Amino acid sequence: MKPKIISLVGLTASGKSAIGIKLAQKFNGEIISCDSRQVYRGLDIGTAKVTPAERALVPHHLLDVAEPGTQFNVHDFQKLAYAAIDDVLSRGKLPILVGGTGLYSRSVVEGYNFGKPHEPKYDVLQICLLPDKEHIRPLVEQRIYTRLEQGMIAETQQLIANGVSREWLKSLGLEYFWNILYMEEDVTLDEYKKQLATKTMQYAKRQRTWFKKEKNTVYLTDPETFLQDCTNLVAKFINI
Repeated sequence: MKPKIISLVGLTASGKSAIGIKLAQKFNGEIISCDSRQVYRGLDIGTAKVTPAERALVPHHLLDVAEPGTQFNVHDFQKLAYAAIDDVLSRGKLPILVGGTGLYSRSVVEGYNFGKPHEPKYDVLQICLLPDKEHIRPLVEQRIYTRLEQGMIAETQQLIANGVSREWLKSLGLEYFWNILYMEEDVTLDEYKKQLATKTMQYAKRQRTWFKKEKNTVYLTDPETFLQDCTNLVAKFINI
């Protein structure tokens, strides 16, 4: 029998991180982050990385594993993810993949073998959170205000002061792209907020298209029951 793991994917601002933590607490799990920007040290506020307090609740893996300004790809991710998953399993705990970078989660769930036939290593329950855009939009807008209050611009300035190039940061898209434009006074604060919200919603739309093509996935659409539905699905999957 293949080892069982959980994959919790879905749209930005759909609540994946918080639900992942609750699932890990309930089912003796640890979280493997599947986010292509959260692998970088120092990119905390702009990527909505879980806080130190949240990490203290549940162990998180694949956060802060690369230096900003360096290249990190899906092959790098898969190698580290396999190691983290096997480590979690070796300690009798439940690995829970959580994140919105679909290529990263899929590389593990489907067992990408990069040029050779795929070799799925695990028995996977994949749950995808797909609330409608009317639910996501105000959360996206509020998150922008919150991140600004938390010091997202200062975080970007500090990264640059530490030697991270502006072009590399812009290449990450979304928050960091618009942070740079705002810092360079290419956009006003109001334009910044409006454009970042619009671009984030367009990103969520692309995520929706990607995740709808996933194989063997349970789709949830009602945010009111996300946690309970996830809990029931995981309990049934691991036979509790």
